[in-house]
Amino acid sequence: MPIYDYKCENCGCFDKMQKISEEPLSECPTCGGPVKRIISKNIGIVFKGSGFYSTDNKIKDRARSLNKARQTDNKAILDGDVKSFVKESENTTKKHLEA
Repeated sequence: MPIYDYKCENCGCFDKMQKISEEPLSECPTCGGPVKRIISKNIGIVFKGSGFYSTDNKIKDRARSLNKARQTDNKAILDGDVKSFVKESENTTKKHLEA
């Protein structure tokens, strides 16, 4: 069940676990004042079941590390250090080929 965020004019913000099919709250459970459902930026997704593998995160971690290496390459060229850029770029290319 998702958790929805609400804002009460009197009490402030609170959250409420509700079914997706339930109507949004119109009054605060604490004070009875009017409330509005607000869009939350905190989204927690939990994948359960047999369709997900523990190796999925390892692939993402590897991609992140290669991306970090490319950022190091770009930093060298932005600093005007062409020699370091070529060296770092060659090292990163070797890492990509090994992956």
